[in-house]
Amino acid sequence: MKNQIIYILLVLILVGCKRMTTNNQANTLKQQTYIKLGFKDNMISPIWIDALKTRQSEEYLDSIQQITRPLSKGENEWKELIESRLEYWSSIKDSIKVPFGNTFINDTTYVLLGYTGYDDGFTYKYKTVCFDITALNREYGSANDSINTNRMDRIFAHEYTHLLHKEWAKQNGLRLETFKDSILWECFYEGLGVYRSMSKKWFPVDDSLSKTSEETFKTLYPIFTDRLIIIDSSALLSKQDKIKVHKNLSRGSMKKKWGALPVGVWLALEANGNHKNLRKWVDEGPNAIIPLAKKYLTGSDETKFLEYFKDIE
Repeated sequence: MKNQIIYILLVLILVGCKRMTTNNQANTLKQQTYIKLGFKDNMISPIWIDALKTRQSEEYLDSIQQITRPLSKGENEWKELIESRLEYWSSIKDSIKVPFGNTFINDTTYVLLGYTGYDDGFTYKYKTVCFDITALNREYGSANDSINTNRMDRIFAHEYTHLLHKEWAKQNGLRLETFKDSILWECFYEGLGVYRSMSKKWFPVDDSLSKTSEETFKTLYPIFTDRLIIIDSSALLSKQDKIKVHKNLSRGSMKKKWGALPVGVWLALEANGNHKNLRKWVDEGPNAIIPLAKKYLTGSDETKFLEYFKDIE
């Protein structure tokens, strides 16, 4: 009888320890991602202004600092949705990191929420993902629409990928010395983000382009080809020329992203369901773009591209 009591006590102790360990692990996981608010007392706070400095003009920033208003109902619903996703986002960060191998990144990630900006999501320095709840509400409607939970997870994955990519660039001493370098880097940097955030309609089907991608690339492949060839001669381009060829590389509607969308879909083909397959391309940095294009462009665009870049592996 005494031995049975001792056995029961030992079992209870072990179960209790296991629960404590599980709870501690859950709490640690939950605390990897924190919310910061870029507004207080119905006004935009200095941290949100600082996050926007490289994205907006001084005149615009001065103007929004004068705004005094509470969040709208729709904006507050987006705030609540984002807050509800923090634990899940902490749980997927390791998976998002796979293509970056041994790149170090701090476990702590901040999610900064602000309003009255232009872009729905972007990054700030090396540990912060920013979401503009005004833009989210404007672009995607009600946060309570069931489709927006998955969309928000994809947007977070996109922006966290950018944080990882910035760390990779810093730790590998990446230097962008020419306009061409910066364009190739943006194609890959934004393309990998698009790979993480694009919806199912863009993903390959049975190792082939989806119908949506195939139709869209009839327009984008010629633009991609022509602009990469023009950009290769960037020493001859004026400032206005550079602005023109850069337009819509990674901004605007998905169907207009002549650089980021094709690269995102090509990376999906390369990954083939296994993120480790992308490590070799991440290691190439901007140099990944020419060989990827040679591999995946088709028809007359492939012929034109291969002829022009025949000396580049």
